[in-house]
Amino acid sequence: MRLTGGRLAFVVVAVLIFVADRITKDLITANVPFGTEFAAVDHIVWITNIHNSGAAFGLAPAFAIVFLIASVAVSIGLIAYVVTHHNPPAVDAILGLILGGTIGNGYDRIMYGTVTDFIALHFWPVFNVADSAVSVGVVLIALGYFVRAQPRAA
Repeated sequence: MRLTGGRLAFVVVAVLIFVADRITKDLITANVPFGTEFAAVDHIVWITNIHNSGAAFGLAPAFAIVFLIASVAVSIGLIAYVVTHHNPPAVDAILGLILGGTIGNGYDRIMYGTVTDFIALHFWPVFNVADSAVSVGVVLIALGYFVRAQPRAA
């Protein structure tokens, strides 16, 4: 395996997301009492401290072990894919977003049994940096697929 710009971007983005996720969750846990909320950006964004045993955005809390196993499988799959394929650096960076977020929430599940969520918009379920990274990464991958799948005008 050769270190390419894309593979380097994959690792750097994944590490940055994981570190940002850990720092923000640790700050929230240390400074925001569990179950409380305060306005961060008036009438737009609130900061809270809740624990989520389910998937992103609190979905299916009864399946916590399934999500832990899925986190491990997704992480292994992403690493294997990047190691065995030569992608443009932007694609590998996007996959790094997904890996960093997956490892961030997976770490919480292993260490604490739940995931700390803290960004509240009141029109959307509470989420965290890892959830955001995974969601943005998946949307960008899907958009890239649909853009490439469009027939070209002659």
